[in-house]
Amino acid sequence: MNKGDLFTVYLNGVMMTVCVLGFYSEEYSGEDMVILAVVNQEDMVYLPLGDLQALFPRLKQLH
Repeated sequence: MNKGDLFTVYLNGVMMTVCVLGFYSEEYSGEDMVILAVVNQEDMVYLPLGDLQALFPRLKQLH
């Protein structure tokens, strides 16, 4: 798994798209954790990186 990866899971028979946002190590147990976001397919927007940079000119994209 990498940041930005999208995958589909079924939870209680419902298909859900999930995006990996980041990772961290749990402070007390030391267990590796992943931060996920559930994405609604109807709300997804696809646009060229140049268009995104025009909206946020100071944003530096790191992946």
